[in-house]
Amino acid sequence: MKITMLSEIDYAASGLKLCDAINLHTKHNVQLFTGQYYNKFKHPQKVQHTRRDIQQYVDESDIVHLKGDFPPKDGYMGLKIMHKPVIISVSGSHFRTKENGGYGKYSLNEYVLAKVRTAFTPDLLYEGFTEWTPHPINSYDQSIQWKRAVHPVLMHTPTRPEAKGTEFIKAVFSKLAKRMKIETVVTDNVPFKRVVEMRKEATIFFDQFKVGFYGNSAIEAMQFGVPTAAWIINGFSKDCPVITANKKVEVWAKLIEETLDGDMNELSVRTKQWCDSVHSYQAVAKQWDGIYNAIALKT
Repeated sequence: MKITMLSEIDYAASGLKLCDAINLHTKHNVQLFTGQYYNKFKHPQKVQHTRRDIQQYVDESDIVHLKGDFPPKDGYMGLKIMHKPVIISVSGSHFRTKENGGYGKYSLNEYVLAKVRTAFTPDLLYEGFTEWTPHPINSYDQSIQWKRAVHPVLMHTPTRPEAKGTEFIKAVFSKLAKRMKIETVVTDNVPFKRVVEMRKEATIFFDQFKVGFYGNSAIEAMQFGVPTAAWIINGFSKDCPVITANKKVEVWAKLIEETLDGDMNELSVRTKQWCDSVHSYQAVAKQWDGIYNAIALKT
């Protein structure tokens, strides 16, 4: 099938990676077009096109797939899209409710025109959003590069500290530093390619501690087998190797101590396996192949 993917803002190139995964590992042809492009950290991006060219591509497509939080409607990115079956995959703060750390900019009723509604993280599976469609990463091309350091390296590299719970993480690091010899790395405003290389040096990578699930930064570490920590609401899944606990500094400090004293090599292997089985291009493409084919059967 021919599919147009539209994203008002492909913030961390999730749409681009999703298209790459589907085009490499299915028979579908997906083309991404973006509106505004926020690229402070120099993520890879697609060449921009004229609105007329994009509209022609939409008109020739079997499905329009919206990636992002902006609701489906004619006029999306200035385009007429509602004459096609529409999918939307939400991913961020505009969709997330204020109670859960987002802006709550839109009501759920504004999304009902989409035939399929999915979310990149399971904490966003609000009413009517039926399937978790994970962030993609080309992890099968990567090997485990985790190794023990002389002193544990605890790393946190937020793009927006205020949105990632950075102050809480710093408090955990501070408490741990009084109990054991550790090295802590907390940095922001680092270009994408550089920060991915940095994460390979982490003994434990700390992702986000505010919204209740892990994001792109986590899987960028997990692809190398780097054990990863994040605050996950309700624990999510017993099979998920991401280190998580109630959001209390003392609880986290004790958990990290216990983790560092445990079998970190085994945790590294489980982390890599989880990333490959859930987030790899192959796994994500297989899921989307099923979603697209199911829509085709109904239209």
